[in-house]
Amino acid sequence: MKFLVCTVLVLVLVTPSNSRTLGGGFNKVLQFPRELSLENYVLLTPDFTEVQEELSICGWVKIYRTDGNRYWFSYATAGADNQIIFGISAATQHFLGDTMPAPADKYATFIWHHTCFSWSSASQLEELYLNGEKIAEELTPDNSKVPTGGTVALGQEQDSPGGSFDINQAFGGEIYRLEIFKRKLSASEISDMYQAGMCDYPASSEDVVVDWEDFLDAERSGEVKEVSAGCSKWDILKSFVGQEITSSLIAFLERNF
Repeated sequence: MKFLVCTVLVLVLVTPSNSRTLGGGFNKVLQFPRELSLENYVLLTPDFTEVQEELSICGWVKIYRTDGNRYWFSYATAGADNQIIFGISAATQHFLGDTMPAPADKYATFIWHHTCFSWSSASQLEELYLNGEKIAEELTPDNSKVPTGGTVALGQEQDSPGGSFDINQAFGGEIYRLEIFKRKLSASEISDMYQAGMCDYPASSEDVVVDWEDFLDAERSGEVKEVSAGCSKWDILKSFVGQEITSSLIAFLERNF
């Protein structure tokens, strides 16, 4: 069976009719220019019904500049603009309007970082991970909920849903494989994501409510563009070692090759 998996993979990877660019968001990075502009952003209005009481937000980020407080992710609603904000240091993270106490050191520039935020209302615990290690945590008030009906912006910090940007908070850098889950991921799951590396294929999961393809397909403005992550389709072969052919594996191959 393992030999059959390898045979299927080789045929899929080398057959000319499948030699197109990988789908599913694989190897597709969103790049925000180093030269800042209020016009550079990505907007979408996700359905957050399933993440009101529990969520995780994980992805890969590369930072071009560290002058000022630069925010690469923000979620704003009509009632409050600082619902969820992620910036270029742990100290610039906000959740449900509150700043997470964390070191003020800014992330290193021009290298990829895996960042993951997880929270559940039941535990009241919000946690921030950088490159597989927890770097900050905080307790949220009883019965906290993430409000629905808001707007997510990549590359800008919103002072009103979908707008009121500040050039001093605009982001320059790259984002890859950003996903929002409807549950609080464990420390081991987050560590595994980082250890697998950014070129590892994303496992199919019913827990994902907003996947990377949703961000790639969202409203895009200014000079934001897709660039290569530098991943080869051959990089993911190691992910299949020891696996048997299953319906989910076949679905992944059909979607991505």
